[in-house]
Amino acid sequence: MKNKKDKKLKKFKAVLLAFSIFTSCCMCGCLEQLPFITTHGQTSPETAIDDELEEGEVEFVHTSNPEIDENNSDSGEGIVSTSPLSESEIAAVVRNTDDVLAQYPDFSGTVLLSSGNQIIYEKSFGTTGNKKTPNENDTYYQIGSVTKQFTGTAILQLEKEGLINTSDTLDKYFPEYKQDFLKHITISHLLEMSAGMGDYMQIIEGDEKLIEEYLKAAQKSESDAKNYIVKTIFEAGIDTEPGKVYTYSNSAYYLLGVIIEQLTGKSYKEYLQENFFDLAGMTDTFFVGDGKDCQTGYSFAEEKFVCDTDDKYHAVEGDYPYLFSAGSVVSTVEDVNKWLDKVTSDEIFTKSDRKKVETSLMLYNYGWNTSDNLWHHSGRTYTYSSQVFLDYRTDTKMVILSNIAFYEDLGQISSSIYVPFVAEARLAK
Repeated sequence: MKNKKDKKLKKFKAVLLAFSIFTSCCMCGCLEQLPFITTHGQTSPETAIDDELEEGEVEFVHTSNPEIDENNSDSGEGIVSTSPLSESEIAAVVRNTDDVLAQYPDFSGTVLLSSGNQIIYEKSFGTTGNKKTPNENDTYYQIGSVTKQFTGTAILQLEKEGLINTSDTLDKYFPEYKQDFLKHITISHLLEMSAGMGDYMQIIEGDEKLIEEYLKAAQKSESDAKNYIVKTIFEAGIDTEPGKVYTYSNSAYYLLGVIIEQLTGKSYKEYLQENFFDLAGMTDTFFVGDGKDCQTGYSFAEEKFVCDTDDKYHAVEGDYPYLFSAGSVVSTVEDVNKWLDKVTSDEIFTKSDRKKVETSLMLYNYGWNTSDNLWHHSGRTYTYSSQVFLDYRTDTKMVILSNIAFYEDLGQISSSIYVPFVAEARLAK
């Protein structure tokens, strides 16, 4: 009788966990957070591939990589695994992940799951675009707004060093701009996206003249490009009173990047490289425009893989100073997982740091959506989509990087894989 009650209790807890994950993702409501509610197992009209391909199109190929073995596992020989999952439980997670991905033959990208210090799943699907070769586990992807967690963590570090206070207002860092609202927007408002600002990407990309002006500024120098973005952000003003409403805004995290450069005297690239990438051993991580990421990317707008193009929108989004601290990082699933290993290891975030990140009533802070030990973020650029999840309680992590822009089923894939994965780990714990 007791065993039956225990099983029912475990199932009940698993249902509660799934509901918690689902609601936390939905409540965040950020532009980058792809929807969880889709028709499972069906291909949307936007992702349907005709039998006959038009010139320039590339057919997606579902290519399964070998299972994880001792040679590509992060646990390493002689290192005791910290995973809470047994071999049979890991096998169940792997089977479920395979079953989920098998229902999406149009998916193109790489999926990695890790439990403790052990990678338990890592497979690639689809093709790399121009070269028409299969994606591999070391394929580069733009991670889009997942970049924001590096920006937020940099602010946290500078805060601990006494170089910035989250109660500081923007007029302190941008005295040359005289808008009155800068006296009322704090660093904290930027971090939790409650500054009341719009989104510079939507503003610029919706206006042909602004795109032209930005491209002219970018041709002059990176500094001119950034100054143009900041000017555009402040001239747009605010829509709501600071601190009152959560509104996902790339503008907020762009401004944080500018402030990081002001305080450190280093470029955003240099700061991330020295403080995060080198620390985590992320040797395959760099930035948009560095010349390594342009072999991939499927645009549904053009219905083909694109790289070099005359499309002005893509020219803007492929420019480093345009994306900057809001979404410019390029990486691999293994490098992103190395970063998540550091995030959950107490090396970067102490317990008090985590509490600070999770205190926002907006359920967003320091570049993370947070709820019930679960931290997550999604991203997208003109030709890429991404999802990152981690759970502190069980040290379970998921990284999905795709070279399909606005892949609408990515949210459903993520939830279908991660919810049972983390639920299994929490029950095992």
